[in-house]
Amino acid sequence: MSEAGANARRLGVVTRYKEHVGAFSPAFWEVKDVSGAWVAQPLGAIPMVSCFGDNRLGKAHPEWIQIDQAGTPATRASRYFDWTAICPSQPAVRQLARDWVRRALEASGGSDLRLDDVTYARQGYCYCPACVAGMAASGLDWSAYRQQTLTSFVEEVRQIVPGSLYLTLYPDPYPGHLEDRFGLNVDLLKSLVDAFITPIYDLTYSTTYWVEDIAHGFVDRLAGSPWMIELYGLDVPESAVGRALDVAAFYADRVLIAYERDLDKLKRLEARLQGG
Repeated sequence: MSEAGANARRLGVVTRYKEHVGAFSPAFWEVKDVSGAWVAQPLGAIPMVSCFGDNRLGKAHPEWIQIDQAGTPATRASRYFDWTAICPSQPAVRQLARDWVRRALEASGGSDLRLDDVTYARQGYCYCPACVAGMAASGLDWSAYRQQTLTSFVEEVRQIVPGSLYLTLYPDPYPGHLEDRFGLNVDLLKSLVDAFITPIYDLTYSTTYWVEDIAHGFVDRLAGSPWMIELYGLDVPESAVGRALDVAAFYADRVLIAYERDLDKLKRLEARLQGG
């Protein structure tokens, strides 16, 4: 097997355990998560920063929370959101996110970084005063304004990150959905990031046809751009994760297992991956 082929068969992880760093490639470490907590990563891990998801900031600054036209905030208490979404049109929010990126890079001792939660909460968000004013000044329609806002933020981060830049995409490859639902114009972002990552999570993976449907859709949607699938591992039966891994590896350039704590289980999954 060539070196490139061997690397493609390496299992990557999103982890909270130091012993996983160095054992798997890449190893992402969530230094700043959606709760607002900061957890220093060990050397060798790639920092992962949640930019526009932050429960603590939302509580401290409710005026920064994304809202819909009716004023409904994007919080766990209001609808179906898993965390509080803060608004990328707010200058203070963008500055904080850039500061988190710089801090993460300085602490990691490396040059690579993963952007997480660079997104609007859903369709219909955000109509806060900063967004309304920003759209009016831009002369763009609502969808184009949101896409411009997030693309420009990634451009700013690209200037900060000297190494590889990774970006998380919501698992919706249907044409136009990433743009209109979440404000992410993947065609513009392709030139700014080195690889996209799509979490495709389940607690059982009892069937995998839907994993294949999503994966196949992203192959078409990204048209050759480097792309990874992230599967959920914690407390999911190894045989079930293995079935999903088989499917994901057929489509993605790399597969990550997220939050699994069992080192031996991860090693067995990597051996399965390398065995084809």
